[in-house]
Amino acid sequence: MLKRFLFLLAGIILCFNAYATHIVGGEFELEHLQEYNYRLTLNLYFDDVNGNPGALDQLITVNVFEKGSNRLMLTQDMTIKSQSYVNYTNIDCAIGSLRTRKIVYYETINLSPRRYNHSQGYYVTWERCCRNNTINNIVSPGAAAQTFYMEFPPVVKNGDFFNNSSPKLFPPLNDYACVGELFYFDFNGTDPDGDSLVYDMVTPLNGYTSTAMPAYNYYDTPGTAPYPEIRWLSGYSENTQIQGSPPINIDAQTGRLIMRPQSKGLFVFGIRCQEFRNGQKIGEVRRDFQVLVLECATNSSPEVMARAQGTTDLYKDTDVMRIDATGNRCVEVMFTDVDPNEFLSLKTLPENFSSSDYTFQGITQGNINQPGAANDTLKATICFAECFDTGGKVFKLNLIAQDDGCSLPRQDTLQLSFTIDPIPDTPPGVSLSTPTRVFEVTEGDVLSFDVTGFDNDGHDITLTATGQNFDLGSQNIIFPSQTKPGEVTSNFSWNINCATVQQESYLVEFKATSMVCGEEVSKTELVEVRTIYNNNAPVISTDQEILVIELGLDELFEASIFGNDTDMNGLTLSAAGEGFELSDLGMNFTSTGSNGEATGLFSWNAVCLAATNGVARVTFTLAEDACVPSPNQAITMEFHVKDVNDAPVISTDQKVLTFELDLNQPFEAKLFGEDINLNPLNLWLEGDGFDTEAMGMTFTSTNGNGKAEGVFNWVANCEAFQRGNIKVNFKLREDACSPFPDEVITMEFKVVVPELKDFVPANIFTPNGDGLNDYFEIPELPLEFCTASFSNITIFNRWGKEVFRSDDNKFKWDGKGVNDGVYFYVIDFRSSQYKGTVTIVH
Repeated sequence: MLKRFLFLLAGIILCFNAYATHIVGGEFELEHLQEYNYRLTLNLYFDDVNGNPGALDQLITVNVFEKGSNRLMLTQDMTIKSQSYVNYTNIDCAIGSLRTRKIVYYETINLSPRRYNHSQGYYVTWERCCRNNTINNIVSPGAAAQTFYMEFPPVVKNGDFFNNSSPKLFPPLNDYACVGELFYFDFNGTDPDGDSLVYDMVTPLNGYTSTAMPAYNYYDTPGTAPYPEIRWLSGYSENTQIQGSPPINIDAQTGRLIMRPQSKGLFVFGIRCQEFRNGQKIGEVRRDFQVLVLECATNSSPEVMARAQGTTDLYKDTDVMRIDATGNRCVEVMFTDVDPNEFLSLKTLPENFSSSDYTFQGITQGNINQPGAANDTLKATICFAECFDTGGKVFKLNLIAQDDGCSLPRQDTLQLSFTIDPIPDTPPGVSLSTPTRVFEVTEGDVLSFDVTGFDNDGHDITLTATGQNFDLGSQNIIFPSQTKPGEVTSNFSWNINCATVQQESYLVEFKATSMVCGEEVSKTELVEVRTIYNNNAPVISTDQEILVIELGLDELFEASIFGNDTDMNGLTLSAAGEGFELSDLGMNFTSTGSNGEATGLFSWNAVCLAATNGVARVTFTLAEDACVPSPNQAITMEFHVKDVNDAPVISTDQKVLTFELDLNQPFEAKLFGEDINLNPLNLWLEGDGFDTEAMGMTFTSTNGNGKAEGVFNWVANCEAFQRGNIKVNFKLREDACSPFPDEVITMEFKVVVPELKDFVPANIFTPNGDGLNDYFEIPELPLEFCTASFSNITIFNRWGKEVFRSDDNKFKWDGKGVNDGVYFYVIDFRSSQYKGTVTIVH
């Protein structure tokens, strides 16, 4: 039961001026949700007893700035989302004059990577006045404001998403401190991203708001950093924010806040939590808070003692308790307190080992020094597990006794340093009934011996066997694994068969294993089994003395193949063509095989070997059926087929092979092919660098055995003229086993195109109807000359008047309607013109 309530509570009731004094403290948080969406939160701690209710803002406006330039990035309105009371460590210590409410504002914001990418990061801020008027360590507290401040990194770095949420500080408590008493509290936080956190004391920020602003609304749009700080009273500073021995301070790594205040009052303090990733600072969170220091009733500290069970001497801090592994493994713990009617509790905290290595029993909490009761000391027992040992190192166990004093319990800690020796154990052993460790075996042998595993401590012993370079299950091996206390024997048996001798050496490991304190302890023996297998290679032979054979077409060839083996293993003969199937060439091979002997017969009526480039190779293979067979033996025969052949002859009916043809002149030539061997012949033509069909050339041929004929036709054209000289190759090919190269006749053509001047007409005509020279005409005028094509003819009189015009190259002018005299004509061939005169005489 709690006995030490506070006295003179009326003396600590806080009094405030009429303006808005209410701020206890607070901090920002930033939580990543998804993609580039974040939840921005402000935790505001409000004095729920003495704070002015009108100063509670339902809506606040925060600003986000870029650190490097103080550029405004975002203005965000936020509303209250939840409210709750701040807890006490011990609710029995609660006092009516101290009650703090937590007000939570939050909104979801989007931090676009196009905007929030500056390497120096950003900060978010909100300013508010005023703090509680009765604060005892700062100047004009009722007019002092607060700037809530947090820094965060860019959302992208080097073009990649930089995921980060701010640290979350441990929720504050409503606890008060007592003058001259040690006060402690964990302000440590957690970081969702696993970043390193570092804590320090900082002077709280005041900012720019003041009581000069309208009542209850002492805030304005947040300005940019740097912000003015609060002003400390004399004797106080950033390093001594609350005076005492020690003054208030915080552990940089653990965030544990500790102080022993020297005077009562209400004190404000500030802490900062910085987050680091890969050694670089990426952000910080600041929290302002305040603590009430009171005069409290005297409270003595509890006392905790220990001794090895079965002894009377108490353990001293300078001792190292040695616990015998085979003796009593328990420690007695006693804890007490001189205060009457005191509630005590005891807990253990191991430093360099696990709490699962011991049991904690007995009375670990209860009331002592009650009226009429004799119990003034509580006792508990710590017993270490049977298999627990410290491995030669000193382990430490903190024994912590705690009372229920206000505002925080008093504690006494006894650090027990101890060692425990390991349980003595003799390792197991393994033995074989034979001294041999290398065995030589052949097919048909049986390898057998006994294997024994033993443990002198009487522990269960397990006997197993393992193949180190093979799987025991792949061989005909029998070895039952067994487990028995103290000693176990099992027989190893291996029937050596054909499958065994496929491998030259086998390694078998026998293991005897016992379990000591959950750990495996074993001993092994290794044996080697070597296989011996003698085998002579079989021999293949043939009745042929020469293995390169020349044959004529359709000539019959036969060869006998023989196989022999002195070990009388089963033999098999086979034959295969190199790059072809025997049946494709009409080859035949039959064979018989038995133990120690095999025979085969190869026969072939030689055929043309054009498909195998004139050579055919046949390999005869002898294989033996043995446990470890020798490599296959082989003989290869090479066949060449002779083919008597004469070259075919190609000829033509043309006496010359170079031709000059007029444009549009037809040409015909006959081609002939002959072969005295009567091999099939084929005649065809190829243009030298051009397509004969596109050139208008045709070639029809009749092919046959020993004879071929063809007819070539062509009309000389402009395309050939434009190419200059063209060549046509007439080719003759024979279908023979060993054909000669194609025979070729080449004809060369040149096309001659007429000139316009060759068609100049007569320069006089007499259109008198006598049937003689009645028209002006050019009957043979071509429509085109390859380089020019006829367009029209126009005739003018001597005054330049057109008297006749025609678009037909076969024109006729009868001269009607004009007088005798000289007339001028122009023949237009598009690319050129021809001019002349003609005289009419009626």
